[in-house]
Amino acid sequence: MKIFKGIQATPGVAIGPIFLHDPEDFWVDYQLIPDAGVPSEVERFQQALSDVAEDIQETRSHVEERLGTEHAQIFDTHLLMLQDVALKDATVELIETKRFNADYAFWQAFQKLRKDFDAIQDDFFRDRRSDLVNIGKRVLARLCGQEMVSLEHLNHEAIVVAHDLTPSEAAHLPTDFVLGVATEVGGPTSHTSILTRSLGIPAVVATETLMAHAEPGDLAIVDGGRGRVFLNPDRETLERYRAEVKQFRDRQVEWASFRDLPAETADGYRVQLHGNIELPQEIEAIQAYGAEGVGLYRTEFLYLGSDHLPSEEEQAEIYARLAGQLSPHPLVVRTLDLGGDKLSHVLSVKPEANPFLGWRAIRLSLANKPLFETQLRAILRASVEGQVRVMFPLISSMEEFLEAKDLLVKVEKDLRSEGVPVDPDFKVGVMIEVPSAALIADQLAEEADFFSIGTNDLIQYTLAVDRGNEKVAYLYDPLQPAVLRLIQQVTDVGFNYGVPVTVCGEMAGDPCLSILLMGMGVDSLSMSPRLLPGVKQAIRSLTFEFAQELARTVLELRTRDEIRRYLAQMLPGDLGGQIPEVVVLEGEE
Repeated sequence: MKIFKGIQATPGVAIGPIFLHDPEDFWVDYQLIPDAGVPSEVERFQQALSDVAEDIQETRSHVEERLGTEHAQIFDTHLLMLQDVALKDATVELIETKRFNADYAFWQAFQKLRKDFDAIQDDFFRDRRSDLVNIGKRVLARLCGQEMVSLEHLNHEAIVVAHDLTPSEAAHLPTDFVLGVATEVGGPTSHTSILTRSLGIPAVVATETLMAHAEPGDLAIVDGGRGRVFLNPDRETLERYRAEVKQFRDRQVEWASFRDLPAETADGYRVQLHGNIELPQEIEAIQAYGAEGVGLYRTEFLYLGSDHLPSEEEQAEIYARLAGQLSPHPLVVRTLDLGGDKLSHVLSVKPEANPFLGWRAIRLSLANKPLFETQLRAILRASVEGQVRVMFPLISSMEEFLEAKDLLVKVEKDLRSEGVPVDPDFKVGVMIEVPSAALIADQLAEEADFFSIGTNDLIQYTLAVDRGNEKVAYLYDPLQPAVLRLIQQVTDVGFNYGVPVTVCGEMAGDPCLSILLMGMGVDSLSMSPRLLPGVKQAIRSLTFEFAQELARTVLELRTRDEIRRYLAQMLPGDLGGQIPEVVVLEGEE
């Protein structure tokens, strides 16, 4: 058995034989053409571009129908690349001046552009390199008269293993047969991750050397929640994961019976359960699992899925549609939470040594007022369609929150002066993700309508642990007393000031930890939609009095090991055996 560590892309477990997707490079012939043949060779090249553009448009339409406009915008970038001067004009010039055949001329222009991409020290353009390679292979396939291998024709159950999947390949995955996906490259916001999440296919990316060890037909396990791929697993591992899959399926049947019941304890204490989403299409899952609204709408994909900043109209239409679908339940919109490195294609940004502690989230928004105002105007315009709320990420000081809130007030006044209606009871909240915000929660409570604790980042910043660094990953633990005390401090402030407190990090989606959070006074929990039934079942299985006593004792304990042992001992039934060693993360908060 070999274990490959990667990055969580789509939660879930898949077990099955491997289908190795390894499209070969094309053999490009070199020929010199006569002068008289130049016009026809240029025409042949332009026809290949036209044919590929038609294919991309068909794929775009397919994706828009299957997954929505936001995903389809990925292919606008492909169409622009196809018309790039460095590819199109450079190829024609080589045909006309060097008398190269179209295949070889395009290959030369393509290789030069690929080298230019490789030399750019920028995350966005590095992520677009795979898009460029896909475009190059499509055109070469047309010119060389060869067919590219298509995954949409896969007709048996399998786990797809590849170096990478292009957006068109990921979008055409046949969900009836693709059990899981594992790629050697990618990240939480790569196109592969975003599209597999929307399709509900368990996936792990960035497994590095997986293809060198995998053979077609090898048995594999993809653990998308933990970011692990097991190649030819031993019997014990296989049985453990098969039991996990069976348990999840059995629970789904049980959960369906109380989907519409409230998350209410045996003694009548009610907790609101919301869902986290990043794509509008996930509203279906929100409703299917019985969520009472969206507690965290990550708007980043609106900015990552295109080569231009989303307009006010584009954003307002999406926010309004979501608000209407969810009404009367809330839609909490988090403003842009990206680092400048992810927006370098539309903003002038210099590389940072440590982007996680740098120019990102609210800092970037406040430094780019036109970008920020556009998003705020769109959110406010949508507020009349339902219970729309806004919250600001990575607030670390009172000055930041007041500046953001002042800009929101200005935008609201501008809209009203233009005759645009805005909800008069519009709510604004603060994300508590860094210790400094937790420590001034009492001051923030005087200005905020609600708090939302982002526990993924709060744990990371409180414990000074890079959660992506395997050498220190063992230190990243939600049951560290320092983390729990900060959460308790925020909930105490919320109670004293009448400010509702939500937890929207991955702690919220763990049934054991959700009981602890409820006992600490958290008013609502927001999580990945698929986790809602398990949390609801846990809440309904005990009393609020029990949860409060559990929390009081836990907060007096000194080490995470003591806390873990105590919870395992005290939680009833199956819950006691589900205390997580490490919280399963599902990407960025």
